[in-house]
Amino acid sequence: MDVHMEVNFVAYLLIVLGLLVLVSAMEHVDAKACTLECGNLGFGICPRSEGSPENRICTNCCAGYKGCNYYSANGVFICEGQSDPKKPKACPPNCDPHIAYSKCPPSKGKSLIYPTGCTTCCTGYKGCYYFGKNGKFECERKSDEPKANMYPAM
Repeated sequence: MDVHMEVNFVAYLLIVLGLLVLVSAMEHVDAKACTLECGNLGFGICPRSEGSPENRICTNCCAGYKGCNYYSANGVFICEGQSDPKKPKACPPNCDPHIAYSKCPPSKGKSLIYPTGCTTCCTGYKGCYYFGKNGKFECERKSDEPKANMYPAM
C-alpha cells in the first residue's frame, strides 16, 4: 500500500513539474481581447521598406523613420532614419541624391493609413504608430498579427 501511495505522489509531482516547465516555456500571451468598440483614431503611420535601385525614393536621413535603414542604388548603407513617427523632426524637404531605397522592420498595410476606419490599438498592424483625430500619438502596435476586426465602422 505504501508503494502505491509513493508512486502516486511521484506521478503527481512529475505532472506538476511538467506543467510548470510548460507554462514557463510559453511565450507571454496577451490575455486582453479586442473590444467591440471602434477606435477613435484619425490615422496611422506604418514605416515600411520602399523603393529600389531602379525606382528611387525621395527622402533624407533626417526625415527617414527611426528603425529604417537607407541605402544607395548600389546597396551601400547611407544612414538610419532619424525621425520618430511619434514626434517627427522638423526636417528640410530636400531629397538626398545618395538614397535610393529603405529597409524597414516588417509592417503590413499602407505607409500612411488615413482614415483608420474601425481600427483600434488592439486590431492595428505591427510596426504601425496610431494617432488620434487630434493628431496626438495614441499607441504603437507591437504584436505579430492584428486581430480580425469584424465590426463595421461607426
